[in-house]
Amino acid sequence: MRRLFRWVFRIVLALIVLAVVGAVAVILLMDTITKEIIVSRLRSQTGLEVKISAVHVGLLSPTFSVEGLKLYNTAEFGGSVCLDMPELHIEYDLSAMRSRLLHITLLRLNLAEVSVVLDKNGRSNFETFKKKSKESTPHKQSTGKMKFTGIDVLNITLGKFLVSNLASGRQEEIDFGIKNQITRHVKPDADLASLGLTMFSRGKVTAKGEPDMDLNQLLDGLLKTP
Repeated sequence: MRRLFRWVFRIVLALIVLAVVGAVAVILLMDTITKEIIVSRLRSQTGLEVKISAVHVGLLSPTFSVEGLKLYNTAEFGGSVCLDMPELHIEYDLSAMRSRLLHITLLRLNLAEVSVVLDKNGRSNFETFKKKSKESTPHKQSTGKMKFTGIDVLNITLGKFLVSNLASGRQEEIDFGIKNQITRHVKPDADLASLGLTMFSRGKVTAKGEPDMDLNQLLDGLLKTP
């Protein structure tokens, strides 16, 4: 009888080990699949080279993280980094999600660099991939679209905003120098827009060579919706 119990115990222990190994494999596979989907969609929508260090999808908690995201400009725009985002971490309300509502309890964003490049014809890289994104997006209205209801805690770190002119070789740089700035109870639309303008106004502009670009005018043009 003792041998029988030992044998059963060993089987149960083996099943537990297999279950743990299987659970770990599922988690790792989920992260890998999600990472590949994000990379594929970003490439399709922007036409840019995309690299991501890691993606973490919370299976036991409503969390989602992207680490080491970089978008690279095409060769005609110098092939430099277009966007460098070391971290995007999101925690959301799962019960609201079930009701098709996007309620973010915590959003932590570390945006190290954004680079706008003007080619010799005066076109910007953002104009190019905005057009690419519009072409790659199906002209169908989504019936399952979620409604964004706001962010409880927004933690933002902002680094540099660069504007380069390949024709003149001049470059302008805005150094935001914002680290872990906390904003609470962020509402949709108006609050997000005013927050962006506030942060932009805090940036310090430095230029390499004589500046020949109006950043405000350039941003106004980029932010206009077609």
